[in-house]
Amino acid sequence: MAHGGAEDPSAAVALVTGANRGTGLETCRQLAQHGYTVVLASRDAAKGERAAARLAEQRLAVPPASSTSPSHTAASALGPA
Repeated sequence: MAHGGAEDPSAAVALVTGANRGTGLETCRQLAQHGYTVVLASRDAAKGERAAARLAEQRLAVPPASSTSPSHTAASALGPA
């Protein structure tokens, strides 16, 4: 899987929209399995949280984006500066 030329996929962050089901959810799953830092975004926060919980059951840490503070969610996914 190509990752924009980054040598280490864990250094890359992917924001996946429409990720609470279907292709978006599968994209989150596969990127996380390949070591990417993934943020799951969906229009409905509750559905996004449920999708993130399903991925967590598979031992994949994919936080849902917060509709109230997307910049806070992105900063959290990146970890401490």
